[in-house]
Amino acid sequence: IVPNVVTNDTILVYKNAAGIAAVDTSLTLDSIWENCSIDSVWTQTISGSCTTDTVPVYTFARDLAGNIDSALTMVIVRDTLAPVIVCRNITIQLDSNGEASISATDVDGGTSDNCSLASLSINQTSFNCSHIGVNQITLTAVDVNGNVSTCQATVTVEDNIAPIIYCPTSSKDIVVRNTTCSVLVEDYRDEVSAWDNCLTSGVTF
Repeated sequence: IVPNVVTNDTILVYKNAAGIAAVDTSLTLDSIWENCSIDSVWTQTISGSCTTDTVPVYTFARDLAGNIDSALTMVIVRDTLAPVIVCRNITIQLDSNGEASISATDVDGGTSDNCSLASLSINQTSFNCSHIGVNQITLTAVDVNGNVSTCQATVTVEDNIAPIIYCPTSSKDIVVRNTTCSVLVEDYRDEVSAWDNCLTSGVTF
């Protein structure tokens, strides 16, 4: 006579930090009847993906004579663990147009998830001369099951390009014709121009 296995119709389990949903007889089994003695009881192992699934799992019982019975439990698998997010601070330099850009991977310090990541994003990707100095941005990680984590990263923006000055095109000769060796030099600044990648309101000479 085979054993009579009775299991729970439905159970709910959660993925752990390793992305595994553990199911054993303590969760699936309701009762077993056997006219002699039970040798062993076991369940199937859930392999499946890390998406939200409902998985059929059988629980088996074998008696000392080798007779086996089984019963089905529907296992609802959920992942509620948010990504483990890690930010890193970076320093960037403005280019000749006074601009710089970054991506989420530039400030990601090794974000991970027990299943897999669906996206990494940042709330600011472009920087210009108005951002010179320290800027705080937010890195957001979303996993395949919609769990979300955020962290703050510091982006330090630098302008390391020096201005370029354009002197008068013609040379200016100054002849001193007095005994004091002093002279008042004409102001030629109106004939001087300059360029800078962050030039907004002129250059001070």
